[in-house]
Amino acid sequence: MLLMAKKSISSLELAALVKELQFIVKGKISQIYHQEKKELFLQLHARGEGKQLLKIIPGKYLCLSHEKGDSPLRPTGFCMQLRKYLNNAFIKAIEQKDSERIVIFELEKQGDYFLIFELFSKGNIVLTDKDYKIIGSLERQIWKDRTVKQGEIYIFPAAGVNWKKMSEKELAELFQKSDRKNLATCLATEIGLGGLYAEEICKRQGIDKNKLPGEVNTKEIKLILQTIKEFIKLVEEPQGFIYENEIAPFPLEGEEAKEIKKTYNEAIDTIKPFEVISPYDKKIKTIEKTAEQQEEALLSLQEKIEHNTKKGEVIYEKYAPLQKLLEIVKEMRKSKEWTEVATELKKEKNIKSVNLKKKTVVIDL
Repeated sequence: MLLMAKKSISSLELAALVKELQFIVKGKISQIYHQEKKELFLQLHARGEGKQLLKIIPGKYLCLSHEKGDSPLRPTGFCMQLRKYLNNAFIKAIEQKDSERIVIFELEKQGDYFLIFELFSKGNIVLTDKDYKIIGSLERQIWKDRTVKQGEIYIFPAAGVNWKKMSEKELAELFQKSDRKNLATCLATEIGLGGLYAEEICKRQGIDKNKLPGEVNTKEIKLILQTIKEFIKLVEEPQGFIYENEIAPFPLEGEEAKEIKKTYNEAIDTIKPFEVISPYDKKIKTIEKTAEQQEEALLSLQEKIEHNTKKGEVIYEKYAPLQKLLEIVKEMRKSKEWTEVATELKKEKNIKSVNLKKKTVVIDL
């Protein structure tokens, strides 16, 4: 198995996982396992596919898995409660809540139930009846706007931007109101795509990820929305592309995958969330990354040096006419305003433009 730095998933990645889980619908939950402070496993029977194992790690991810690990000698109280209500329950539907990191299993067994997996923040697993009254939860949580505990009505967290249904107008308004430091951060946090896919959008469309959200123009807004729609189509038929520190449901621009899995679930299952990485390995990876960045910076500086050297050589070759032009401008400034100087300069065929605000002249050499 690969040692992965990835520990959780984005809402876009969750959409890919949920799409692949649809074959489980109309199947049954045959058994439930839970290790204290670790994964919850649902053993499922899918029609025509046989036994399946779904691994859920609250606050991180869920995926089909081939390894259940050691079953605890005594199941947790929450596990016993789930078994009571859900063993042999029929799976009516599996869906993602809008574009949130929340998955809802709609189940039936002498009544209708919802099993809700929260894969954001600290995460939670909540069992409710058909009216969303909480029967039990993995964690008892009290927030200022909602309470998750037995007997309460389950309230979904305040919804963010739904990138699945976003319009061009909504995106433009969001950018104008955003106070984020750059476009990539805005796409990652306010739209909820996560850092990887925020940068992927900018990379695919050649848009500067560091520009302010309010400076994004109409053409760029169209391109960003177009790319989000392309992502939505790509996660309809995902695969598992495993990179050095990421696992994506489709190929990343300019990157070479180390391994490609048939399904995204299979790729996510390579993550080892409870594996402890040696601090020495972390230090080595940090040093290697720093060295790589320094090499890229040196290459960029070398290119700038070569470019500026060429510019210097051209200026040296054209020194005489340039010097003469400067003298003419200085002479005109003695008796004319800048607007008049600009008008005179524009008559010269080799003058491409004059910027009065910046006091610059662009010359075709």
